[in-house]
Amino acid sequence: GGNAAHAVGGNSTNGEWEFTLAPLFLWAQGIQGDTQVGPTTTPLDIEFKDALDNLEATFTVHYEMKRDALTLFAEYQYVDLGPEAYGPMNTELNVDYQNWIGELGAAYWVYGTDRTNWEVLGGARYTKQELDVSVKNGPDLLSTDEGWWVGFFGGRFSAQLSKNWSFISRADFGIGSGKTNRIWNLDAMFNYRFKDWGSVFAGYKYMNYDYENSDRGKSHYAYDASQQGPLLGLNFHW
Repeated sequence: GGNAAHAVGGNSTNGEWEFTLAPLFLWAQGIQGDTQVGPTTTPLDIEFKDALDNLEATFTVHYEMKRDALTLFAEYQYVDLGPEAYGPMNTELNVDYQNWIGELGAAYWVYGTDRTNWEVLGGARYTKQELDVSVKNGPDLLSTDEGWWVGFFGGRFSAQLSKNWSFISRADFGIGSGKTNRIWNLDAMFNYRFKDWGSVFAGYKYMNYDYENSDRGKSHYAYDASQQGPLLGLNFHW
């Protein structure tokens, strides 16, 4: 998630809750991989430099509440992409790819110095995807709606670089039910605290999905792809 919300440079909050909210931060993600619906495989290949051209809509919000060693966090993300795609004989296709990700988790401080903090974290993440493919000005080829859960665990590292600058990174691995259900999530970012109430952050986020349900026939669904790209956003602190 948008871990720039995490406060660094001293772990104690003196028993008080501290809150951070990062609404509308941008993840300009590219996607490389493919999705399979029944017997039909559709490649997804969007370079992140083209992601804004393919972006129909996006919304993300990340929330954290911290009290001493414990941090609770939640994130919701929605993205709607309409990438260019071509079928057999260079047939132009209309692709509508919608992706929802929601996660709830907790992080716990395990080690730190006066400028660094190490935390372990865990939680649950839900992914929902809708994919509709049709021939331009022609028939529908496929339409699917799939959702799945994973439980994840990992760690987070933060370092205070100066009075205003900090660095935050996170890595976690998730596994869930289904024939195959694994996900890697990695991100790293720099955070600039310009006021007590606000900071801006920039970085990079990478997610790798390997999912296949246990259904056969038309209800079979698989998604094997990496989603990655730059992050940019704003945090509110109170």
